[in-house]
Amino acid sequence: MTRTVTAALLTELGNPITTPAWFVEILFSTPLRLSSRGTLDWNGNTWQSRDLSIRGLGSDVSSAQQSGNLTIGDLDLSVWTLIQAQDIKGRGVNVWKFYGVAPAPTDPVQIFARAGYAAAMDESSGGVNISLVQRSARELHAPRRYMTRAAGFPLLPVIGQTIYFNGENFKLERDRG
Repeated sequence: MTRTVTAALLTELGNPITTPAWFVEILFSTPLRLSSRGTLDWNGNTWQSRDLSIRGLGSDVSSAQQSGNLTIGDLDLSVWTLIQAQDIKGRGVNVWKFYGVAPAPTDPVQIFARAGYAAAMDESSGGVNISLVQRSARELHAPRRYMTRAAGFPLLPVIGQTIYFNGENFKLERDRG
């Protein structure tokens, strides 16, 4: 696949030091779109300025597994509030990498399109740390809901019992959560 390199990207790549920037999109009910290069308009959306750090984003090409860690500066606690209200587990997360301060439509390259798994607030740095995983990995484990009396199941099967459903056997276990 060939890719056309824009003049803006060629200029940036010609600099003695090039630093990548990030667009991060978290698919809450209203998508949260963040940029590490200040507030920018790209791809028909406005991306809000945030301190972003991407670490450990890697792929195992033999298994299509991809994971990493995203840290978002959150001194106003707005991101943490969204996570508390809507959860991050299984929530779609997209990351694009680009160079320069005014990326052309084709400059950013998507390097991650998977999901969040867990989040923690780092009070010392004022940031939110989000674990990223491939879709249908840890965040899509079975079951996604638990059979409990509180969830409307008054008669529960015995722990350890195997249930055959839709061509698969499921062994009932206690929540290890």
